[in-house]
Amino acid sequence: MNKLRRSLYATGILIVAAFIGLSCWFGYTVYSQGARWTGSQYNQRVANAKKSACLGDIYDRYGVVLATTEESGRRLYNADEAMRRAVSQTVGDQLSMSGTGVESYHADILTGFSGSLVDRVSAALTGKTYSGDDITLTIDANLCRYIASVFPSGYEGAVCVLNYKTGEILAMVSFPNYDPQSLLDTRLYSSEGSSYFNRCLQGQYTPGSVFKIVTLAGALERIPDLTGRAFHCDASQVFGATTVTCQSGTLAHGDMGLQAAFTNSCNVAFASIACELGAGPLLETARAFGFEDQFSFGDISLYRSTLSASLASLAELAWTGVGQGTTTVTPLHMAMIAGSIANRGIMMEPELLARVESAGGVIKQRAVPTEYRRVCSEETANTILKYMYKCVTSGTGRRASVDGHIVCGKTGSAEVSENKNAETNAWFVGFLAEEDYPFAVSVVIEQGGAGGGKAASLASSTLKRAIDYTDARRAQN
Repeated sequence: MNKLRRSLYATGILIVAAFIGLSCWFGYTVYSQGARWTGSQYNQRVANAKKSACLGDIYDRYGVVLATTEESGRRLYNADEAMRRAVSQTVGDQLSMSGTGVESYHADILTGFSGSLVDRVSAALTGKTYSGDDITLTIDANLCRYIASVFPSGYEGAVCVLNYKTGEILAMVSFPNYDPQSLLDTRLYSSEGSSYFNRCLQGQYTPGSVFKIVTLAGALERIPDLTGRAFHCDASQVFGATTVTCQSGTLAHGDMGLQAAFTNSCNVAFASIACELGAGPLLETARAFGFEDQFSFGDISLYRSTLSASLASLAELAWTGVGQGTTTVTPLHMAMIAGSIANRGIMMEPELLARVESAGGVIKQRAVPTEYRRVCSEETANTILKYMYKCVTSGTGRRASVDGHIVCGKTGSAEVSENKNAETNAWFVGFLAEEDYPFAVSVVIEQGGAGGGKAASLASSTLKRAIDYTDARRAQN
C-alpha cells in the first residue's frame, strides 16, 4: 500500500510539473508570438473583429496619415499613390496579403482586440462600433517615398534606414511594391506575388563582402598584431578544394596592410584571415552579431540570418569569411550590424511602433530604446569604423560619400549563380558617424552589379535626404 501511495504521489508530481511547464511554454509563446497569431489571415476572431470595429489609424512619425477609417467603415490609405506604394509592405493591407505589415501583424491593436474586455463587452451590448487604437510608426513616410523614387528602375531589392542609437526604423522600402488601396477596392491581386514580400524583413540574401565586417571583428579580437600584418594578393589563391578569387581572378591587389585589404575588399586576404581565425571563432563572432538568432522583437517579424553550422572544410571556411557560401542575411539585420559599429559595439533592438494611443487619447504603449546586445568591444568597433570611413573616402565605396558629412561604409557584390552567368547582387551598408545624424543604412539591389556602383550611390542619396529632412524638421521646431 505504501509503495502504491508513493507511485501515485510521484505520478501526481509529474503531472503537476508537466502542467506547469506547459502553462509556462504557452504563456511565453503567447507573449512572443501573439502578434503573429492575431495577425494571421486565418484567425477568424480577428477577422470578425475587423468587421465590427472601427479600425484605428496608422501614422508616420510626423503625423502623416498612412491608413484611416471613414465613418462608413471603409478603409482608406494615403491619398498619394507613390507614398502608398513606398510604405506598402510596412503598413500592409486589409486582405493580409503582406503578412508582416502593420495592418495584419498588429491587427489586435488596430481592432481593439488586445484592449479592455469590459470596453468590448460594453460596445457589444450597446450596439456601438468599438474603436481600435491608433498606431504611430517610427518611419518617415516622405523619406520612404523619396527612396522609392530614386531606386534604380527595373530592379528589385530593399533599402533600410534606422537610428543606430535608438533602434527606430526610419525607412523600410522593398521592391517590387504594390498599392494597398487598389488591392482593397478592386480585389485585383498582383500577378507578381513578391510584391507583398517585405525584403527588408524577409529577404534572406547572400551578403557578399559586407560580411567582412563580421570577419574583421572576430579577427581583431582574436588574432594578435593583426593590424600590423601584411597581406599579398595575386588575384586568386587555393584554399583546400576551392580557389578564392578577386573579381573572378582578374584583380591582383598585390602587397597591402589590413586596412587596405578591407577598403579594397580583397577576397584573398579575408579568406586567409578567416582560415587563420578558424571555424569556431568565426561562428562565435557571427552569432554574437545575431546570425542564427530567432529574432523575437515585439513589433516586427524579422527572419533569421543563417550560416553553416560547422564550417567543416577549409574551402567552406574561406568562402564564408568573404560572405559567400551558405551564409544569408536580411537587409534590416545588415543595417543593425552596421549600426552596431557606429554605436561603439552595441546593437539596438529595431523599433517600428513609436506609440499606441487609444481612441480616448490615452498613450498605451511607447517605444523605449533597448539594447539587443554588445556584439564586439568598443576598441574593435572603433577600428572597424575607421576602416569603413576609408572605404568611402578612398576605397570601393566612394560613391556613398555625402559632401560635408562623415560617411562610413562597406560595399558587397554577392554571387547569385554557380556559373556566374548572372550579375551579382549589389550591397552597401554604412552609417553617418555624427551625433546629430545617427543614421545607418542598408541597400541591396538584386543583380545590381558591383556594390560600389548603384548601391553606394543610392545609399548616398538616401543619407543626404535623411539629413535634409532632419534639418528641415529641426528648423520648424
